[in-house]
Amino acid sequence: MGFVLIVFLAWLMLMLFTSMNKNLTFIENTFVYLVALVININFTWIVYEELNMAKISQQILDNSAFLIHRSITLPLTVAITLNLFRTAPSFGSKIFKTILSVLFLVLAVVIALYFDIVDYRKWNIGYEIIYLFLLHLVVQSLLKYFGQLKTKGVNEA
Repeated sequence: MGFVLIVFLAWLMLMLFTSMNKNLTFIENTFVYLVALVININFTWIVYEELNMAKISQQILDNSAFLIHRSITLPLTVAITLNLFRTAPSFGSKIFKTILSVLFLVLAVVIALYFDIVDYRKWNIGYEIIYLFLLHLVVQSLLKYFGQLKTKGVNEA
């Protein structure tokens, strides 16, 4: 059941992303997706495999659900959030959208915990929330820097 719910969340994010009015360019969306993916893969590798702070289920479907969440749901959610940032009229609106994004991702983690897809040992949901906020902040900062590089290159050419 956990696999089905995680796949449904990934499908929901994929449909939302493909049907939404994107405010970032194709290159910026690709950059956001890939940066979030690379950071998340490295982070989960360190936490789950190197530090043994959490354990991933060895059941094939459960392990696949974890990989789908890590590789599709999380980066797409960050990309959707950053697309919505461009339409945000205020800083408070951006914070609210980030909170909603983090809550959605925490819901996916809670589903994974409930169905024993992951098992936290020296890790907890609070650390996960902090990580997700920091991930949003880092990707937003890198996107801003990427935009500056893009405009700087155009101005110099």
